[in-house]
Amino acid sequence: MRGKKVNFNLKASQTEVSAEVIFDALKIDVQRTNYDNDEAIKKLKDGDVAAMIVLSGAPQAALAKVKKEDRVHFLALDHENLPNHDLNAIASYYLPAELTHEQYPNLIAEGESVPTVANRALLVAYAWPEDSLRYKRLAKFVQEFFGKIDQFHSGARHPKWSEINLSAEIPGWTRFKPATDWLAAHQSVASLQTDGDPANHSPSELKAAFERFIESYAAASRLGTLSTREREKLFAQFMVYVQSQKTGQPAH
Repeated sequence: MRGKKVNFNLKASQTEVSAEVIFDALKIDVQRTNYDNDEAIKKLKDGDVAAMIVLSGAPQAALAKVKKEDRVHFLALDHENLPNHDLNAIASYYLPAELTHEQYPNLIAEGESVPTVANRALLVAYAWPEDSLRYKRLAKFVQEFFGKIDQFHSGARHPKWSEINLSAEIPGWTRFKPATDWLAAHQSVASLQTDGDPANHSPSELKAAFERFIESYAAASRLGTLSTREREKLFAQFMVYVQSQKTGQPAH
């Protein structure tokens, strides 16, 4: 690639930033271009650029449309292809990863994979005061989003959603308190699973788990005392969640 045209995606994009880090670390000088993915693929097929950098969750839509007859391929990021380069410099910033045949059947042979690197993506929020309206809105969002995260694992969603880990710890980051409360509340549901089928638990055990759930929910949402109707609605959601954990099916 040295001295050739390589597309870094649009200026100031996440792709360009990462591409600069990687190429600078490898000390490979190239002629940078800044086309979007669709335009870059056209120019790659026509030979106007030698390569393009893509930073996206696999499978990336534009690349998934590439056909075998287009005569393009992935470049492996490993010691075999870069024998005289220090890949440790990249490893300090990015995670090892691989592209597979299942993700790109037209570009990768069955049973084979292409080594590459990946980065983490975080969902972050501003630290608003707890008594502010924005904080309450974020708390409500957490309850809705976290409570329905299993619905994002269906085939209708991008495969990357299946890799979401709500409880992952990231050094240097503090978890939003309502998110911490939600996770703590749902640990009571998880504890039911470790003891076997939720249906085998007594009503008192389920009620105790629900009370822990509702206490955390109210605290995280800063809703104060919940009405009977609100509690009934949440209990129905709670039981659907327990049942979904039992069957492995998404809760609706």
